Amino acid sequence: MNKYRKEEYITQRMNKSGKYSFIVRVRTDETDVTKTFNERNYPSCKLAFESAIQFRDKTLYEFRQGIALKRTNATVQDMFDSFIDTTPLSYETKRKYTLLYNKYIKHRETRMQDLTRADIAEDLNKMVDVATDCTITKVFTIWKNAIIQTALAKDIIYRDLTLGIRKPQSHLIVSKRDHYVDREILDKVEQLIRSSIQSNYNARIAVFLLEVLYYTGMRPAEAIALTRDDIRDGYIFVTKELGSSSDDTNVVRRCKTPDSIRSIPINANLQPILDELMDYARYDTLFFKDDGHYMDSNWLGNVITRVCKKAGVKFNMYRLRHNLATSLVTNNVDQKTTIELLGHSNYDMSLYYASSNNELKEDAIALIH
Repeated sequence: MNKYRKEEYITQRMNKSGKYSFIVRVRTDETDVTKTFNERNYPSCKLAFESAIQFRDKTLYEFRQGIALKRTNATVQDMFDSFIDTTPLSYETKRKYTLLYNKYIKHRETRMQDLTRADIAEDLNKMVDVATDCTITKVFTIWKNAIIQTALAKDIIYRDLTLGIRKPQSHLIVSKRDHYVDREILDKVEQLIRSSIQSNYNARIAVFLLEVLYYTGMRPAEAIALTRDDIRDGYIFVTKELGSSSDDTNVVRRCKTPDSIRSIPINANLQPILDELMDYARYDTLFFKDDGHYMDSNWLGNVITRVCKKAGVKFNMYRLRHNLATSLVTNNVDQKTTIELLGHSNYDMSLYYASSNNELKEDAIALIH
């Protein structure tokens, strides 16, 4: 059994196939550090044994110097803060992660050394009556990618506590949203915008933006970043979008994915609108407000949400993208053209964006005799 010399704090074991594992365990009054080095994970058994010795020596040194104590007292909050500080995320992503973390993760002050799978499962299970499946998945991702992976990288823990945890399903009753927008609804929304935005220039630019979204299905962030040079030769060239960097908002950056870089033919009904926009816009970037700053989607989205809610109109800018997806799919446009117009990487995503409407459903049911 003892193929290698006995070493303090290291236990040797051999499985049925003759492979060795070396278990390092260093215990103090404050903590209990355990890590296993399996021969199957190394080029040779000797390397696994030497790695175990190096880890043991490093751990003992850190305990004697007081280094390990600080690390072993690290909490869930410490890991999340470290992830936010060191990971190259956009400002908006950091904001959303922080909101979800503060709202749904309750074991924030728990030491990572004391954290258990049951603690993580408890936080997730408490969400089933108050959050959707999508939100539960996002919180699980924060646990796995932000908290647990950070702790593993820092050698604070030595196993992935999210393994074996089944994400619970939401109990919320959620009705399927109808994304369909007809011309009458869009005209009404544009009228609401004209009457609610004090600056006539900003109101008109906002209406131009909605028209571009209606006829192209572009993402709002892509349309807002358009310049005069992006509209030429009968096409709109999508090469960039408005987003956020790690510490700032409203930054022009590359498109969401490589597939998002595309060219969209200009609809005959859109061409005169674009000509009018070119004459009216004061800046090279077409969707600047009158103060020379971007008409970002958050600002305009909040305006639209407020006025539409007051008027009882169901609408948001992204519905116009769903609208085009529905039109392409229901009119049997070939898959390659559909994904290229929408900037999707696969047709399944285009189908996800497409939705039916009452008229299409009624026609389908009428076919039954």
